[in-house]
Amino acid sequence: MSKSEMLRYINLPLALSFLIQTGTALTILSEVRLPNKDLLFGIHEYNGLALIALIAAHIFLNWSWIRVTFFPAKKKSPTTS
Repeated sequence: MSKSEMLRYINLPLALSFLIQTGTALTILSEVRLPNKDLLFGIHEYNGLALIALIAAHIFLNWSWIRVTFFPAKKKSPTTS
């Protein structure tokens, strides 16, 4: 499986996990009264762990682009003797 195929399978869950994390965080911060707030905290906690794993996989698969874009190779200047 190529990197681009793997990214297809990682990007959608990454986006959904980010939206879930944002939604649960906003719900927790807004102090909405919920009948089972422990469930919301559990979802937020375990989704946060999944989000970290998906971000790590995304960075790993895009590392060559990150390295070229943000850490370009330094050109050696000709030395004069």
